Amino acid sequence: MKNVIVAFILMFSFLSFAQDKSTKKFLFGISYSLTSDDNIYNKPLSFYINYQLKQWDKLDISAGLKSYYFSSKNSTNFSNKLGFNPNISASYYFLQNKMNTYFGLGYYFDNATFKPTPTGLFTSANQSIKTNGITIAPGLKYFVHPNIFIDTNLTFILSKTKYESGMSESNNNTFLNIGAGVAF
Repeated sequence: MKNVIVAFILMFSFLSFAQDKSTKKFLFGISYSLTSDDNIYNKPLSFYINYQLKQWDKLDISAGLKSYYFSSKNSTNFSNKLGFNPNISASYYFLQNKMNTYFGLGYYFDNATFKPTPTGLFTSANQSIKTNGITIAPGLKYFVHPNIFIDTNLTFILSKTKYESGMSESNNNTFLNIGAGVAF
């Protein structure tokens, strides 16, 4: 983990001085969730990239992709999972473009595997668990440098989980994320 943080800081230092201050078409960030309502998986680490589609003065529209890495609390029975969230967001810049508030809507999906514990003579096969739903993500970015920002957001995932056995359930999860990123 220490190597990842050092690499991320080095990337910031090289990119921040090499970029034009006026254009911020791409945003790349990493964040960690401080909260999670999930009983099976730990708090996720997420990575995202956004591309600015259109800008009007202090308002812009962006499309992006966010990925979540969930590690299992019970690695014996549940696999780690990777979730994806394609989204679209609207942002408004204020305080001389040092702050950015945004609101994003997206679609969330992931896939995990449940490995049953062997009991008795027969062991059932591994089962696939698929989750999909919508995301709502209001947030705030503060630019500490024209190309480096601190990001915080509240992500609501309203989803349905389907098990290979045919059972399904509604799952809602809320993440309070904090992270950092670079704009270029």
